[in-house]
Amino acid sequence: MPKTTNDNSKYFREWSTKKLKEEAISYDEIIHNSRCHGTKDISNWMGICLELEKRGIEIHTNIKFKR
Repeated sequence: MPKTTNDNSKYFREWSTKKLKEEAISYDEIIHNSRCHGTKDISNWMGICLELEKRGIEIHTNIKFKR
């Protein structure tokens, strides 16, 4: 039986891979390009990244420096 997904769940493990990728990109943008983020944003981003890695998806980030 195929695994069902629930993109409205509070558990990342129940989200579709598509939703996880979209949210990871969104949180990455908020955390690294905005001054308006909190510890909850960082925690969510890390949890999403961990779930993606569990699914065998490699995550690549770019470090940018501003002068």
